[in-house]
Amino acid sequence: MEKPTTYTKWRLKENQAYSSSSNPETPLADKHGVDSPGRPQGSKKSKRKGKGKSQMSEDFSEKKSSIEKRKEVEREKLGAKIMAIKEKELQIQAAIKNKNYKLREVEINAKEREREMDMQILNADTSIMSVKRRALHEIACEKIIAKWFT
Repeated sequence: MEKPTTYTKWRLKENQAYSSSSNPETPLADKHGVDSPGRPQGSKKSKRKGKGKSQMSEDFSEKKSSIEKRKEVEREKLGAKIMAIKEKELQIQAAIKNKNYKLREVEINAKEREREMDMQILNADTSIMSVKRRALHEIACEKIIAKWFT
């Protein structure tokens, strides 16, 4: 009887598969750090893989464009809010200028009235005044002159 030396199989352990000395074990793809076996993918599997990649690419593009659209809408809303705030700020500034102008106008009018009253006191006829009244008029005139002319 002849013994075949090239294709002899022997069992390593009870739980393991048969092994051949002439056919070393091919690394499995599920082991960490080991690439897939040396044969190419089937055409159906490669088609499915390509379709999956293109679908993922389309989904990513759709998500990216929707995010960009949302960002643009948010920018427009933000721009509108900023414009509204700036417009409101300009209105407030105009109102403040208007109030300041009116306040200045009121102050000028009050100053003019005060000056007119002081001039009436200065130009008052002292010939018909009593002595006591004339003395008070003299004191008032001195204060008015000090206020307006010094």
